[in-house]
Amino acid sequence: MSGYGEMPFGLRDVKITNMAGTTQVDLPRGQNLAYRERVRSGELSGDDALQAAVAFVEAIEWSLEAGGISLEAWALLTGRTATEEGTTPNQTTTLTVSAGDEFPYVKIYGKSMGDDGDDIHVKFFKAKCTSLEGTFAEGEFFVTSCSGIGVDDGSNGIVDIVQNETAADLPTS
Repeated sequence: MSGYGEMPFGLRDVKITNMAGTTQVDLPRGQNLAYRERVRSGELSGDDALQAAVAFVEAIEWSLEAGGISLEAWALLTGRTATEEGTTPNQTTTLTVSAGDEFPYVKIYGKSMGDDGDDIHVKFFKAKCTSLEGTFAEGEFFVTSCSGIGVDDGSNGIVDIVQNETAADLPTS
């Protein structure tokens, strides 16, 4: 086996990209990027014994946490627009939430550093946010939490996990 990329540490970088690859947001202060394979399975029994079993991946479930609130990232995840107005020192950025907003598919890329100049990348090729939240609380920083599902994009699959012998940048599209 390779030996490199086997000891990932932390979460160094997270990027969210629209499906066209034309807009990418670097998610600042990424804290957690997790995924779980959703496996569909079944068993066939007969004659008082298990005769067959089947299991296959149908999707992934992902979750992401980041310190703070990036309205630019929220806009990309939700298909909304973050509108900037004014000039310094009176700038504002507004994200309007409306009933019926339909969330788009996006790509999500994450990077974790290795212990010897290597790294590991995880790439979700077609992910949809199904939950987005955060809490404003006294004495605590805001933490964005979101989760969703990843499906096969038809050409790349659902997710790639790539071990790099030499640390590399995440894709830009």
